[in-house]
Amino acid sequence: MLSKLAWTHCPEMRNTTIKRFMETGGMPPDGIAMLSRYHNVDGTGGFAICETDDAQALHNWSLDWTDLIKMEITLIMDDESVAGVLGSRAEFA
Repeated sequence: MLSKLAWTHCPEMRNTTIKRFMETGGMPPDGIAMLSRYHNVDGTGGFAICETDDAQALHNWSLDWTDLIKMEITLIMDDESVAGVLGSRAEFA
C-alpha cells in the first residue's frame, strides 16, 4: 500500500525537530520503502510518500516524531489503481 505521511512543525519545537532530522536522517524503519520526501520551503512541514503493508511499521515511524510534530498518515492510490476500481463500477462504465 502507498501512504502519504504529512507533518507540520510547531514553531516552538522547530529547532529541536531540525536537529533530530539532521542527526537521524528521518529514515523509516525496516518494512517501509520511502519513495520520496518533500519539505515546505517555508519550513512549516512537508510530506513523504512510502510503500508498506505493515501498519505497525508506520506506527513505529510516527512514534519517532510525534513528540515534536503533528503527523497525518493517509492511504493513497495511483492513477492505475483508481482506474481499476472505477472501471469495475457500473455507474462509471
